Amino acid sequence: MFPELRPYLEERWEQAEPGETFFIPRYRDAKQNLRTTFTKIVKRAGLQPWPKLFQNLRASRQTELEEIFPSHVVCAWMGNSQQVALRHYLQVTDDHFAKATADQCGKIVASKASQDPANEKCVTRNTAISSNVSQGDACAAVPLGLEPTTRCW
Repeated sequence: MFPELRPYLEERWEQAEPGETFFIPRYRDAKQNLRTTFTKIVKRAGLQPWPKLFQNLRASRQTELEEIFPSHVVCAWMGNSQQVALRHYLQVTDDHFAKATADQCGKIVASKASQDPANEKCVTRNTAISSNVSQGDACAAVPLGLEPTTRCW
């Protein structure tokens, strides 16, 4: 059980009638279309349903868990193989991109500052953040050689 679910599961446990067999008894009928029901719930929440509702939820969770645990462990928990995870579930997120560009900007800025400490335009990532200069501005201010300067990558 994932810790994020615990409060919801405990609340449901407290609401259960004595002798109740199933945790969620409402959807036990095999003829029940869960995707249709889920789509209605998403719309009632004021959101636009996304394609492949259940697959995308599964893909999001697989991607989140892979950030913390080794792939073979996550695949065992999720009940799929690493090949299936790579093909169908693992995603590149905006956070991955942001982390990669922030890390690269910091390395470039720090590298240029260490090469020419007198260069006032070269600031470390921590200095840029603490002085309210965005990382993009810090990266753009660093002379990068023959290539035209860009705002990070």
